[in-house]
Amino acid sequence: MPRITIFVLILILTASGLAVIYAKHHSRLVFIEIQKAELAREELEVSWERLTLEEKMLSEHNRVEKKTRKSMGLIELDRKEIVYIRL
Repeated sequence: MPRITIFVLILILTASGLAVIYAKHHSRLVFIEIQKAELAREELEVSWERLTLEEKMLSEHNRVEKKTRKSMGLIELDRKEIVYIRL
């Protein structure tokens, strides 16, 4: 009877050790995936900041007005030449 008990205990101990090894391996794989996701997030944040800055630069009123005046040949009128119509 004691031999069977010892065999069962050794079997349980071995299974427990293998479970610990598997859990540790799995946690390392998950940690690596988390690091990759964080790196990708940081790259996306940098890209987002660049795009936001570019959008602000391209949408500046002065730049849009200058480009429009140049492409459409618009001129600025004097205040005296502007006619206001009341409705």
